[in-house]
Amino acid sequence: IFITFCALSKAKGMEINMNYFLAAQTEVGLKKNCNQDSVILKRAKFRGSEVCLGVICDGMGGLSCGEFASKSIVEAVSDWFLHHYSGYKNVWDENQMRTDFTNILSSENEGLLHYGKEHGIYLGTTITAVLLAENKFFVCHVGDTRLYKISEAGMIQLTNDHTVIAREMAEGRISPKDARTDPRRNVLLQCIGATKDVTPDIFCGEVKSGDILLLCSDGFRHEISEKEVLKALKGCDNLKFNDRLRALIDLNLKRREQDNISVALIKVR
Repeated sequence: IFITFCALSKAKGMEINMNYFLAAQTEVGLKKNCNQDSVILKRAKFRGSEVCLGVICDGMGGLSCGEFASKSIVEAVSDWFLHHYSGYKNVWDENQMRTDFTNILSSENEGLLHYGKEHGIYLGTTITAVLLAENKFFVCHVGDTRLYKISEAGMIQLTNDHTVIAREMAEGRISPKDARTDPRRNVLLQCIGATKDVTPDIFCGEVKSGDILLLCSDGFRHEISEKEVLKALKGCDNLKFNDRLRALIDLNLKRREQDNISVALIKVR
């Protein structure tokens, strides 16, 4: 996990009073030997506005392949934030962001597919990325990592899972109760590096003061409920967020979650 502040454009003597509070926790879990999740949170001062980037990737593949795949995507998006987004004329350019993220994922997908074929291995990764600027957010998503929004209205899932089970539920062939234990619940319809074509979900929304955007890998949500997450985080003091996230991970472990467990949040102050 990387949580950093970077000045994309900063005048001398400019005060940095950030409008976003960041927290993240990760855990290898009970079964795997390495953590194949990658998480990054960055915030910056850019053209007089504060911006924030959050990315979570859940890698898959033998040995360290999943870790390599997830790390490569996180680094690619981080490089874009530092070297390309910083060249934008405005902090918010939805069309350019759509183009940039589509190109990033296409390029990374091609690279990982080539790497896997060259080395005779299977690897891939999901991605859920969110960029906040002013009172808006931009999301790019592939796979079954998730983005939730916690607000006065409660907790809602903003992303759709690209899984066989999600498709079956959407088409009415399986109930939410049966889906929780279905052996196909982790079978992805697409991910970066393992499928020839990647079509990310890209969308935008708005936030207001007090809202929380929560990114998580699937290991974080199998054994705990949205109700438990909401109870732990809504109204929480900023300085206690990391402790609350750790407590939720520990609850997952107590309930014998086998997968890597990662979670990150961005609270709008």
